[in-house]
Amino acid sequence: MGPNDVELVRVFTRRLKGTIADVTLEATSEFEVILEAECGTALFGTGGKYKAEIVVRDITANSNIPFTVSGPTNGSFGDATWPQEDQRFVYRVEPAGLRGRGGHLCQVYAYLLVGTRDYDASIAVSPMFLIEP
Repeated sequence: MGPNDVELVRVFTRRLKGTIADVTLEATSEFEVILEAECGTALFGTGGKYKAEIVVRDITANSNIPFTVSGPTNGSFGDATWPQEDQRFVYRVEPAGLRGRGGHLCQVYAYLLVGTRDYDASIAVSPMFLIEP
């Protein structure tokens, strides 16, 4: 990571409180989407503004899957929302949003915007995952 760079490192799914990525998830259990990002030391020191967002997409049904977020996903580098150079955002997908999606292929799309205008952007896409039938 360059000192003036900020990037999404990866986005992936895992079972609730899991320690590793998982690409087969149960329709009857919550799962998490993890968004990892990194900010270079010089840019981090400026306290610049950022905003991170995701879309959880059911590719089979051609629709979005609802989710909740654990904590804020926008703020300034160095504040409580992004306290060190590397940052992890956690989103939770509830079983209610998975009803009728058994056997569906899905994917997560994520973006990070940095600045207040003339944004710097970073985009990441998760591996496809399957909601088990």
